[in-house]
Amino acid sequence: MADLNPPGEQDHGTESLANHWRVRIAELNNLAIKSLTTQVAVHGLTPMEFDILRICDTFDRECTATELVRYLPVDPGRISRLVNTLVDRGLIRRRRTREDRRIVMLRLSDEGREITSSIMEDLSQYNAQLIEGVGADEMQVFLQVTSHIIDNLDAVEESR
Repeated sequence: MADLNPPGEQDHGTESLANHWRVRIAELNNLAIKSLTTQVAVHGLTPMEFDILRICDTFDRECTATELVRYLPVDPGRISRLVNTLVDRGLIRRRRTREDRRIVMLRLSDEGREITSSIMEDLSQYNAQLIEGVGADEMQVFLQVTSHIIDNLDAVEESR
C-alpha cells in the first residue's frame, strides 16, 4: 500500500490521515491533469479545448459560448478564443440564428465528434487501468467521502 503521508511526514494515526486529505486530493488532481494533457495532446488539443468538445458532445445539440462559460472555470473572452481555435480546426461549427444575428450557435462537426469519441474511449481504458484492483466497496466509500467533502465545501462557500 502506498504511503498515505506527504513526503517527510510520519504517520500519526487517523489525525494524520484527516489532516493530509488535501495533499492526496492534490496529488490525484495533478496526476489526472497530467494524464489528460498527454491523452489530448495526441490529437493536438489542450485539456480546455477538449473540455469544450466534451461539453458540446454532452449537450448533443447546438449551444452558445455563454452556456459553455457556465461549465468551465474561465472567462468569456478565453472561451471565445478557444472556440475560435476549434472552429479554425474544423472541430466546431458556428451558426448565427435568423431571429438574432448576434447569437452564435455552436455544434460539434463530424470530425469534432470523432475526435471527442476517440479521446473518451482512450480515457475510459486509462481510467479502468487506474482503478484496477480497487474493489467496488472501496470505490463506493471513495465516492461517498468525496461527495460529502464537496457538499461541505458548497455549504461553506454558500455561508460566505
